[in-house]
Amino acid sequence: MTLLIGTDDGLYRVDDVPFERDEAERVLDCEVVTAVKSWDHAAGVFVASSTGAYRSRDGGRTWEDLEVPLGDRFWHAGQSEVWSILATADGALYAGTNDPYIFRSVDDGETWTELKGFRDLPSRGHWESPIDPHYARLRALEAVPGRPERLIAGVEAGGIHLSDDAGQTWTDRRDTIVDDVHQILPISEDVWLATTGYLDHDLENLGLGHAVGEGGLWRTTDAGESWSRIDAGNDFSYVRRVFVHDGTVFFCGGEEAPPAWVNDDHEVALFESTNFGRDFERVPFPGEPHEIVETWAVHDGDVICGSGLFDVPDQRDDVEGRIMRRGDDGAYETVGRVDANVSRIEVVSA
Repeated sequence: MTLLIGTDDGLYRVDDVPFERDEAERVLDCEVVTAVKSWDHAAGVFVASSTGAYRSRDGGRTWEDLEVPLGDRFWHAGQSEVWSILATADGALYAGTNDPYIFRSVDDGETWTELKGFRDLPSRGHWESPIDPHYARLRALEAVPGRPERLIAGVEAGGIHLSDDAGQTWTDRRDTIVDDVHQILPISEDVWLATTGYLDHDLENLGLGHAVGEGGLWRTTDAGESWSRIDAGNDFSYVRRVFVHDGTVFFCGGEEAPPAWVNDDHEVALFESTNFGRDFERVPFPGEPHEIVETWAVHDGDVICGSGLFDVPDQRDDVEGRIMRRGDDGAYETVGRVDANVSRIEVVSA
């Protein structure tokens, strides 16, 4: 099966895994890739990036620009970008951008309308990212399983917010979880996981400094009414992404926030849990001690993942992206390299 590899230098495509470096074809020049996603209920595969949102209907060979209205900054070059994209089972498309805004299309991406109710959330004035000019980013946008009208938005940094009417109106839930939300992973209608970082606006405003929050991996069992941290005591608590497959929870965390990644002043760890977070085991992987595992997928029944040093204030051009495969014995091996940091992977039909 075909593997699409999002990086901080565009989108690559390989026909199979493992692969050689020269077999990775750059199929989309879209600079920084922030999402690569597909759904059984939506035609094609979608990419969100620092140049916009795109869709392919031929397994990633060719791409069309969905012309989503854009935000207005990115860490690397001050450019516009789309941070998140979502297709729901009722046929709607959603895109989340900087500042942040949410746009919706009900005509298969032909036209987009801003969901202005998202601007009315009471805590919006407190949202910001750590890098000047401090506009927040809509990193996470998901629908509750079986409820396409119920949306979950995760803001970096501004917490989690919920909509029960396809994004027309929103409920502010910033007070239920830490500010620095990176990903939301709905497991069921009521059970979701969330990954977080260290930026805490309340602590920062008290003069305690930047990146002083706790971060970590969080879980709700009541559809976002309350959250609890399930990796308590974990020092590697700057967590970008989490993945669940066949009863195992996977996540990778860093000891420090991305500014420390610029000069390798950090260490990372990869964890697995077979009891949904009651216990986590640290496991070795190629790329230790500095490469962050950002993304996972399942390819021909095997868990694969991608790593690098993605989305740092000063882009790391000296780090190659790595694709790894987890064997039946739980050991990880490198099965491919690309010339840029890996941010997202997605397996699609050729």
